[in-house]
Amino acid sequence: MTFFKRGFIVALALAFAATPLFVQTAEAKVTKGQASVAKRSGKLYINQRQYDKAMEQYMIAAEGRPDDSEVQYYLGWLYGQKELFEEMNEHYNLVTDRKWKRKVDSDRKDYWTRYYNMAVKGMNAQRFDFAIEQFDLAITINPNEADAYEGLAITHLNMGSSEAGIEMYQKAIELNPKKAQSFFNLGGALMNVERIEEALEAFKKGHEIDPEEINILQHMSIAQYRLGDKEGAAESAEKALAIAGDDPKILNIAATIYLQAENYEKSAAILEKVVEIQPDNMDALFNLAIAYKQLDKGDKALDLFAKSVEANPTDADAWYQLGLLADKIDAYDRAIDAFTKVTELQASNARAWAALSRVYARKSEVSEGDVAAECVKKATEAFQMYEALQNQE
Repeated sequence: MTFFKRGFIVALALAFAATPLFVQTAEAKVTKGQASVAKRSGKLYINQRQYDKAMEQYMIAAEGRPDDSEVQYYLGWLYGQKELFEEMNEHYNLVTDRKWKRKVDSDRKDYWTRYYNMAVKGMNAQRFDFAIEQFDLAITINPNEADAYEGLAITHLNMGSSEAGIEMYQKAIELNPKKAQSFFNLGGALMNVERIEEALEAFKKGHEIDPEEINILQHMSIAQYRLGDKEGAAESAEKALAIAGDDPKILNIAATIYLQAENYEKSAAILEKVVEIQPDNMDALFNLAIAYKQLDKGDKALDLFAKSVEANPTDADAWYQLGLLADKIDAYDRAIDAFTKVTELQASNARAWAALSRVYARKSEVSEGDVAAECVKKATEAFQMYEALQNQE
């Protein structure tokens, strides 16, 4: 071979040696042995509270041993320390070993409880934005826990966001459809936005779960009454009475339903029991007066209320309420006496003068001759007093 050829071959070889080879080479994979070393190193770093270094080592270990539950657990634990709960769950969800799954469940419970309790404290302090943030974190930690959704619902309702609150209650029910209280809460929220039919369905489902829950029966009766189902409302009220026959709220609701159904005797009997328990219950006394009026016993209700007023003769508001009650059953003279007593105690009470004028005017319509004329005169004088007081404001 000539010198030229040998030189050419050498030069060509050198040229190839200097030229980079564009060949795709596979990155070296982490072996199981390397993964085991990284796993031990990660544990040591955790003991030393060097969590960033521990994370690096466990990431290497997870590459070489992706099915190792301990590795996945500690990666999740490290993300939890950083409050990166979505990443935490990604690794916790890869844990399959029973021992490590128990640790996962324990961690999630601890984290969830921490943020749930913080949210409740925020809600009670009316720091609603903060409460929502904490409830959201609790849900991220454990999206299958219904109570956090209920907490969110209450928070949204307190902020005036009714639809958001209803949506959260519905989510809570999806997760736990066996909790009667959740259906009661949903029904209440629906009632507040006048979605009465949907509210009634919620109450009925809650009643199916817990037939003895008095609050559900109470509100179910109200919803049925508002929808015009007086028979259903009466049935629900009877069930409630059978469970809590001494509860004034239940008694009042039942009495109102029977009053509207024109069953005055039953309504009066129930209301008498309410007044016996709560002598100053104005709603009960008013309804009892109406029932008594229909039974030709109007004065009987007034006598009951008058006793409580006479026990506090300088209570202007009590006299005013007595006047309203008397006016309600067309007991004009007793209404006039009561409203006059208010004006004597409080000469500047504009609403008492207006009420007195109204009663005199009503009496004039059912009177004749001098009595009617005198009532018109008194009604005019009382109204002039009312106008004068209004102009002073």
